[in-house]
Amino acid sequence: MARIDLTATIGGVTFPPDVWGWLDLLGDVLVGTQREAMAHDDFPADTLYKQLLVCAINRDISSLGAIYVLLRLEHIHQAASQIRLFCESLITLRYIAQDVATRAPQFLDYANVERYEVAESALAWEAMRARPAHVDQVRTLLSQLQPEFDRIKPRYMFTDRKGRQRPFASWCKASVAEQARQCGLDRLYEIVYAQLSAYVHGSAWSLRRQIAYSRKHYNARVVLVDIATVVRTVLVVWEEWAKLCDEQVGWRLTPMLASVSSRLDELDAKHFPALP
Repeated sequence: MARIDLTATIGGVTFPPDVWGWLDLLGDVLVGTQREAMAHDDFPADTLYKQLLVCAINRDISSLGAIYVLLRLEHIHQAASQIRLFCESLITLRYIAQDVATRAPQFLDYANVERYEVAESALAWEAMRARPAHVDQVRTLLSQLQPEFDRIKPRYMFTDRKGRQRPFASWCKASVAEQARQCGLDRLYEIVYAQLSAYVHGSAWSLRRQIAYSRKHYNARVVLVDIATVVRTVLVVWEEWAKLCDEQVGWRLTPMLASVSSRLDELDAKHFPALP
């Protein structure tokens, strides 16, 4: 079977000049962010929190790159989904930064709970369909993970109003919305995270414009509006994320903010002029 040529695939997706203005802006932000990361490649990750930051920031830059590539392929739905993940990462990092000593280990140690629960789910799925030898391997893994899971699980439980023990929904009791409120990102949550949930959950609303991307019913204006909206939205998240990187790891991304804002204003004025 022939291997898919991704370069040719991306090159085969063409855009009108108006769309390129938005894509080029996002591309410039991505390149500038990658350069700043490389300039601080020797950042001393000598604490648990700094190690967390390095891993999370590296993943976030990958998310930013994924959003750009998905837009280049006209995968608007998937790009929007990635923005929500990018936004959630920012909220989580801001929330952890408020109480590093407690929240950094709480976040990282939850991996032991997730590891066990993934193995448990795999066993439930494979027990009725996989070969016995494979099922035995999963059972052995689960038994090896059990002691650490039992030791750490109580840290991720709470007592409800009826006095019953309940597990956290995630690594902490606070929801993403509550985390955003506590670290001053509630407005960002409302504008970005909550609205883009439709794309993550595949609601009917998120499918409303799919026909405009078909060959027969292609609508260049819809494509422009969608890509402009996605670029605006991801840059709203990136602006707050850039501030966090500058504060926490000593980067210098915030000097880019004025230029990015100016270019956004120019693109808006050119393609979406205000009604008289």
